[in-house]
Formats: sequence, structure tokens, C-alpha cells
Amino acid sequence: MSKLKLYTITDEYIDYLRTFDSKILFNKNSKRKYLGTVLTISNYNYVVPLSSPKEKDYFYVDGVKTIKKDSMPIIRIIVENNELKGTLRFSNMFPAPDKVLTYYNINNENDINYKILIIKELVFINSIAEKIRKHAKVIYTQKINNYEHFHYIKNTVDFKLLEKESTKY
Repeated sequence: MSKLKLYTITDEYIDYLRTFDSKILFNKNSKRKYLGTVLTISNYNYVVPLSSPKEKDYFYVDGVKTIKKDSMPIIRIIVENNELKGTLRFSNMFPAPDKVLTYYNINNENDINYKILIIKELVFINSIAEKIRKHAKVIYTQKINNYEHFHYIKNTVDFKLLEKESTKY
């Protein structure tokens, strides 16, 4: 299988999709890029967005901050020294036409700290590429087949609606 790559997505397209589904993550910081890895699902490019770590990605054991384990909707990006660098959000993945995707060439990144972070994330992502593909397909299948008994499916974007709307963009 080919290596997974990162892409940026135009803010205009994100804004467009959010008019149909508010579960689409938006770019909270205009200085940061909206990055995701792209997979093919049901003949569509699907962007699995990267997200910064949140407090809810941890729990405490005897007062020690501990990273939660992965779940079907979230894979946590953990690098050396057991550091949580980010997450992949499968419940928030969305279809995107080629024209809104731009390959993110890390060699063009000027912010050295951000570049190091993204390199670490990308190495991790490619070390578990098959797991990422599997999670994406499972979430997609569960959502389109209305497996609402899985609590996270209720908080998953409407893939079929967004596929329809992405073709209009």
C-alpha cells in the first residue's frame, strides 16, 4: 500500500460543508493549516482531519495524567517518550474533491517547530496506515448503515449528505 500523505483543505470548502453539517471541524486558528490525510472510500477522497490534543484525550490514574487508549472514532498520535502530539478524527472525516486539496510539502514549512511536529505525526501515521484505513472504513460503514447503537455514530458527520454536496462544489 502507498504511504499516507498530508493535505491542506481550503477554508472556503470547510465553511461550505459546515452549512450542511456542523460536525465538520473548522480551523480555529487561521495561522495553522487545516491538515488531514486522504483516503479513498466509496470512490470519494475522504479527509481524516488532524486535531490538536485536548484535555479530554487524557484521564488521571492516582493523580498521574495518562493518555486515553484509541477508540473507533479517534486514534491518538503518540510519539517518543509517550507524548500525545495530536489525534485523527474519524467521526469528522469528510469527502473532498481534488480541487480543494493541496499536497502539504513539509519541505516548504518555514516554522521549524511546526515542521518537527508534523514530521513526527506523519511518521506515526504511516506506521499505522492499515489501522487508519480500517478505522475509516468501519466508521463509514457503521454510519451509512445507521448503527446508532454505537454512541459515537450519533456524533459522526452525515457522509451521504456530504458526498452529495461535495459533488456540487
